[in-house]
Amino acid sequence: MDWRLPAGRFYSGSGNEVTVREGEDKRPLDLRSDLLQQDTGFAWGHEGAGAEQLGLALLADALRNDARAIRLYREFTRRVIATLPERWTITRSRIIAHVHMLDFQWIAQK
Repeated sequence: MDWRLPAGRFYSGSGNEVTVREGEDKRPLDLRSDLLQQDTGFAWGHEGAGAEQLGLALLADALRNDARAIRLYREFTRRVIATLPERWTITRSRIIAHVHMLDFQWIAQK
């Protein structure tokens, strides 16, 4: 019997690089400049163009739903990306949990 948990997706940032790890696979996070082009790379730990680019790229990758990512990225950036330390890791499931909270708040405001 195999007792290992299924591999999750992990996003990690250090310096100005963000990587995606899923099981043994590792790749750079796509900038998604097709959705938002800020003429910057990724940034975090504050609000700004690079942080917004990261917020959108993380949401688009985790959700696989560009329209939803575009709708939520500014608030996600403000609440999550702006608070990240210099080196960080976040799971796809944690991103999805943040999305559920943002969706609930968005519905409650309507």
